[in-house]
Amino acid sequence: MLHRLLYANWEDPPESMGFEVSYREAIYRIAMLLETIIPGKDAAMAAPATMPPSFWKDCLELYLLAPALVNVALNYKICVEQGLPLHATHYFEVTDKTRLQVQYPPEQLQRAQDFFLESIAIARAAFALDPELAPKLPAFEASLPAGVSDFIFTSTQDKYTWRASDPKKIAALAESVNKVFRPVAIVGAAHGSIMSGLLLANLLNVPLYYIRFSMFKRKDTAPIISQSDLGYLATYREGPVLLFDEDVAKGTTLTHFTNFLAPFFQKSYSAGVLRHGHASFRPDFTGHVWYD
Repeated sequence: MLHRLLYANWEDPPESMGFEVSYREAIYRIAMLLETIIPGKDAAMAAPATMPPSFWKDCLELYLLAPALVNVALNYKICVEQGLPLHATHYFEVTDKTRLQVQYPPEQLQRAQDFFLESIAIARAAFALDPELAPKLPAFEASLPAGVSDFIFTSTQDKYTWRASDPKKIAALAESVNKVFRPVAIVGAAHGSIMSGLLLANLLNVPLYYIRFSMFKRKDTAPIISQSDLGYLATYREGPVLLFDEDVAKGTTLTHFTNFLAPFFQKSYSAGVLRHGHASFRPDFTGHVWYD
């Protein structure tokens, strides 16, 4: 998988983490990166020193870019389900004052959910370096909901998300979970957990889903959940489900996320890639504990 081809300083986010790209451009670029990386992956594993620097830059770019597909799809889904205007660049706060401005038809609601699930599947396939993915991407773009191709994804140099995206730490979390149980699904707190969640789900080989809960960037007071989310989660009602956030600095987000979602399942566990040693909330599973 892609994580075996990633070499970076996982303490400080690279400049390449800050970028802006349209959904159309992201799909095109992912296809190009796959066509470059896949033919060279075996040589890169066998003799890393023989590979040009551009190869490693391409691997890192794919790691940063594939989550954009999920991020934008989730934003689109939130807008349609919560009755918000569709906007190419803006991520709305979801409150009683902002929701229900627009009423979308039932078929668009269903298409938004399908698009969201497709985006997760494609991003996971990109992380898995699936050789069959690149030829499928033009058809995926052609089937996008109207206007989504022009939606813009903006990535910023977030040091906590970056540190929690370290493949070794994510692998350590996966190993700690595997020693105890096998989750029937992972439910991540989006948007921060998208990148690390994609890799964690691939390592554990289990279904993956995201619920938006952005307390600090979007000022969400609770996870944003819809009927389509409830229908999807009901499939995994018996559990055990892994409730996941990438970083537990103070523990506020994962505490609220876990308390909100745990009642939907007969059995669930909490997990984070990173946990500060003095965080008020201690997840059931952690990849790495850090201190200032």
